[in-house]
Amino acid sequence: PADSLEDLTVSSFVKEVGLQRDSGPGALAKFGPVLAALEGELFLPLRALVEGQPAMHTTFNGKPVPPDLVATCVEQIVSHVLQGDFSEWRYSNSVGARQLEGLSQAQKDHWAEPTRSEHRGGIVVHEDAPGELGLFWATKIGGPSHGFDVEGQCLLPLLANARHKVVLVSDPAWPHHPSGRAHFRLLWTSSTPSEPVLWLESVNADFAARVDARPWKRMVIHHVVTKAEAMKVQLSLDTYMQIDLEHVVKDRCGKGTIAVASDRLVLRPSNGVVEASDYLSGEHDWVQVTEEVTGPLRRCIYTPRGD
Repeated sequence: PADSLEDLTVSSFVKEVGLQRDSGPGALAKFGPVLAALEGELFLPLRALVEGQPAMHTTFNGKPVPPDLVATCVEQIVSHVLQGDFSEWRYSNSVGARQLEGLSQAQKDHWAEPTRSEHRGGIVVHEDAPGELGLFWATKIGGPSHGFDVEGQCLLPLLANARHKVVLVSDPAWPHHPSGRAHFRLLWTSSTPSEPVLWLESVNADFAARVDARPWKRMVIHHVVTKAEAMKVQLSLDTYMQIDLEHVVKDRCGKGTIAVASDRLVLRPSNGVVEASDYLSGEHDWVQVTEEVTGPLRRCIYTPRGD
């Protein structure tokens, strides 16, 4: 019977990722979400997060990460995948809601939306897809670190934080999976009043993908400029992207302003125990359960025209 087959599928998946069917996250598992996890190839990421936690108890630089906080975070992530509300949970949990506090409801909706833009040559730039299960594999694009099986603690903030997304590039020359990735965050300035800012990091290509990645940077910048304009917030890029940003804004006939500034940013507490970024800090990854303010960060800032 179909019901028996569905129950067997759920029980088998729960067991294979290292959980018990009658307790903890396994007790919450439903067939639909398990099927979505299988289709998203989440067996390896989930098992690595469940079984690989001892490797997450120290940062890249050898500083301790609280094991109990890691266990709680992993349990929440896995539970919400298995019960089918992973994406909704990312934005609605209390820590995530605090990260977005100060945005209007329209801005929150724009931020959470898995925005997609199409470009020449059939290239698609997208913030994953509805459900956001692609986040589990996103950090495997462009290198092994910050992955579910290498420095797994560095993946937790992407999975658990409302402020953290990725911009992915899908190129028809590499049809297997997205071949480009850039970390994308919503942060706050330390000024008074504090203002939201979209923070884009470098665009990385999958080492295995045989693609011409040279056009991607401007495509990604076009995508995030559109997002910043829709949200009516500033966009922060590395200064090496300034020329590309200027070209994109000109092509779009944009009337916003571009300037280089050194700002300090507020990092509200992380729901992923740590924060991990080579651009926000020189520490690579660090425990970030309280609010912090970064040092001065020299960046290229795009401010959309106020209408």
